[in-house]
Amino acid sequence: MRLRNYLYIGIAALGFAACSDWTETEREMFPEQEEITRFIPFIEAQSEEDLMPSQREFYKELREYRKTPHVKGFGWYGNWTGKGTNAQNYLKMLPDSVDFVSLWGIRGSLSAEQKADLKFFQDVKGGKALLCWIVQDIGSGITPIGKDMHQYWVEELGGGDEVKGSIAYANAICDTIEKYNIDGFDIDYEPGYGHDGTIATSQEISPKGNKKMQAFIETLSARLRPAGRMLVMDGEPDLLSTETSKMIDQYIYQAYWESYTSSVISKINNPHLDDWERKTIITVEFEQGWRTGGITGYYSSVHPEFRYINGAQIFDYATMDLPSGKRIGGIGTYHMEYDFANEPSYKWLRTALYYGNQVYPGKFE
Repeated sequence: MRLRNYLYIGIAALGFAACSDWTETEREMFPEQEEITRFIPFIEAQSEEDLMPSQREFYKELREYRKTPHVKGFGWYGNWTGKGTNAQNYLKMLPDSVDFVSLWGIRGSLSAEQKADLKFFQDVKGGKALLCWIVQDIGSGITPIGKDMHQYWVEELGGGDEVKGSIAYANAICDTIEKYNIDGFDIDYEPGYGHDGTIATSQEISPKGNKKMQAFIETLSARLRPAGRMLVMDGEPDLLSTETSKMIDQYIYQAYWESYTSSVISKINNPHLDDWERKTIITVEFEQGWRTGGITGYYSSVHPEFRYINGAQIFDYATMDLPSGKRIGGIGTYHMEYDFANEPSYKWLRTALYYGNQVYPGKFE
């Protein structure tokens, strides 16, 4: 199978790495390069036309592969610039096994370099990039400078009605997403973790519960999803009602400090959510744990070979089967770009996705 190895290897940051020698940093020449006079390093490529024919075929197959059931690769991606010589700053240089990312710290106003990098990531690699920030108050993240948050969104745009203000807030996010051709929105929703506010509460998100958040999600879903864009929720997706959860594409849990397989499953076991097994993504904290692939001392109850080794946490997450026997929907890392410093780059996420999709294949239906 031609795509068998790409989940593990991706494209090496220093050039085109051979599929069988993914740790090799020497640039390997493609056969057709011998007949051309121009060579464009991958980091400098602007479109598919800048690639070798064999690379074009590879990425065509990759785009098709993304449509099939598999353990998805995700991450909150920071320090994105899309320029310079540091491959860490490019979406296009993320491992091929990464399906989508949430852009950490980005509110819009993309530079020309970011627009070009985003387009390459979308069109050539078939990846998706979402806006993301903590949704705590009506207007969090995008209130115009100099404006009072409540006055602007609720009084001016909502006519004094907080539900209408929430709808205006959602529409403004969609306007930004459409303007910059971004692939959707990741609602970082954490009222139980100290981020409660005018729109984030511990109430169930439903027409009879948190009506403001319900209207916010309804508006986002109605505009984003028919256009093929994504709407995901991280933090506390368990607060979604069954009906509201049908408007969400992925439930992302910050399973940073769990030490056992059973505690992770307990955290994410929310059968009231629509298609909860396949839509659930569990994530590891890499702001501190990037050197060791997550926390140390993690105990896998399923894979003895993972116990207490570096990478045990993320490896266990990628190969986790839920009570029904279905494989987890996906895995991810917080500040995934920190993993770039490992050798080879993005070592832990690459390896975990390789294990989850190839070494320990799971049941997806």
